[in-house]
Amino acid sequence: MSFTVHEGHILITEPGGSSQMYERFLLTGNPDGSRTLRTVTQSPKGDLLRDVNQIVAADWRPIECLGRLFYKGESHGSVLRRLTGDRLYSYVFNPGVDVDTAEFDAPSHMTVGFHNIIHDSWKMCFMDTSTKEMQEILPHSVSNTWNGRTLGHGEKIPSEARYDGTETLDLPAGQFECERFVWATSFGKELHVWRTGPHHMLARMLVASGDKEGTIYELGAMTETATNWNP
Repeated sequence: MSFTVHEGHILITEPGGSSQMYERFLLTGNPDGSRTLRTVTQSPKGDLLRDVNQIVAADWRPIECLGRLFYKGESHGSVLRRLTGDRLYSYVFNPGVDVDTAEFDAPSHMTVGFHNIIHDSWKMCFMDTSTKEMQEILPHSVSNTWNGRTLGHGEKIPSEARYDGTETLDLPAGQFECERFVWATSFGKELHVWRTGPHHMLARMLVASGDKEGTIYELGAMTETATNWNP
């Protein structure tokens, strides 16, 4: 059996500002074709820390996600999501409060978001890249706020994106052949998203218009290790 491990970090460059570390990630291509993504994200101000672990099947269907949020030095709890058939089960663990549960429908093109930046390229994983028409993408968010400073059962937030062709990017982490998408979000932002490789890894994201216009997220460093495991 073999699997691959990609480890690195995402840089953020704000308009008129310098670049800094934003998110660390570990992405594993598993022997059964599934993918596990682990991220630790810290806001530029340093007051928010998000710790996320999620796994998707070989066909990109979400399987399970766990997210923990710390804000201004305090834990804001955890959310566990599990997808079984066409149902999404959600469990919210807030400090000092009994677990709260909810159940949602899970359409075939739904993704599960936890506000980690590198996951934004996975929101396009069900898109048809043979056309450049606008298509619906359907993330089920972990928060009802755009900045992800709350945890809860969230909701489906439909938006549209289009495939915009291929492009070679020269990034701090190296040169990458990418697919590019234009995403018209439900929060009044237009985002340009570049993904690379068979694991659809985020290579770059630009806030083209809307709040924080001009902000860039990009691969700052990345190593890839292929391993053969023979127990």
